[in-house]
Amino acid sequence: MKKLFFPILAFLFLFSACEQAPTKVVSINPDVLTIEDQAKIGDAFQLALETNTTTFNILDRSEYPEAYSYVEQLFNTMLNTAQVQRRQDFDWTVKIIHDDEVRTAFFLPGGHFYIYTGLLKFLDSESELLGVIGHEMYYVDSDLLINRIKQEYGGIMLGDILLENPVPELPDYAADVQNLTFAEPKVILADSFAVEMICPFLYEPSGIEKILEKAAEEDVQPLWLSSRQGKYETRLLHLSTEATKCGLPGVSNEENYLKFKSEYLPN
Repeated sequence: MKKLFFPILAFLFLFSACEQAPTKVVSINPDVLTIEDQAKIGDAFQLALETNTTTFNILDRSEYPEAYSYVEQLFNTMLNTAQVQRRQDFDWTVKIIHDDEVRTAFFLPGGHFYIYTGLLKFLDSESELLGVIGHEMYYVDSDLLINRIKQEYGGIMLGDILLENPVPELPDYAADVQNLTFAEPKVILADSFAVEMICPFLYEPSGIEKILEKAAEEDVQPLWLSSRQGKYETRLLHLSTEATKCGLPGVSNEENYLKFKSEYLPN
C-alpha cells in the first residue's frame, strides 16, 4: 500500500493543477454589445481609419481651427438635445476629411463623426448641416450602427477586437463603414429623429428636405443619399409632415454657411 502513495499523490496534484488552470478565451461572438464594448470597437475602427492617411486626408485642426469650431458648434447643438440618450456615454468627436469629390458623412461606433469637404460644400445652409448631423447621430444613439456593422462584418470580428486579437481586415472594414446602407424604415426614423432635435431651436427643420430637393434638381446622387435607402418622394413627404409639426419655418443661416464654405474650408 505504501508503494501506491506517491503515484496517487502525483495524480491528485496533476488533476488539481488542470482543474485550476485558466482557460484562455480565443474567440467570442457577443450577443449584446455594451457601451464600453462599443467605445472600444469604435476606438479600434478610428485608429485603423485615421492611420490610412492616403484615403482619409483629415484636415489638421491647427491649420483649420475656424472650420472645426464652426462644425463643432453645430454638432454640439445637436448632441446636447434631449433626444440623444448617450451624449454622456461616448467620447463624441468631429473630423473633417478633405476630399471634394466625396459627398457623405458617417459615424463610427463610440461617437466618432466624419464629414467630407465634398458634402460640406454641397450643402447650402446651417439647417441642412444640422439635419445631416442629427440623422447620422440617430444610428449611433439607437445602436443601429453597431448592429449594422455586426451584421456586415460578423460578431466574431468584433469579439476579436474586444479580446484584443489581431484583425488584419480591420483597415478595410473601417474604410468601408461610410458605404454601409440602411433600409428605408430606419432612414425614415433617422429623419424623424433629426427633425425632432431641431424643432426646439429657431432653425429651419426641413434641412434634409432641401438636400433631397437639390439632389433631384441637379440630377446628382451624393453618397450620403445613395447609402441611405428609400425613395426621395417617400422621404420628402415624411419630412414635410414632420417639419409642419414644428410650427414656424425657422432660420437657415445661409449667409453664415456661405462664409464658412468660402473662408474656412480649403479651396
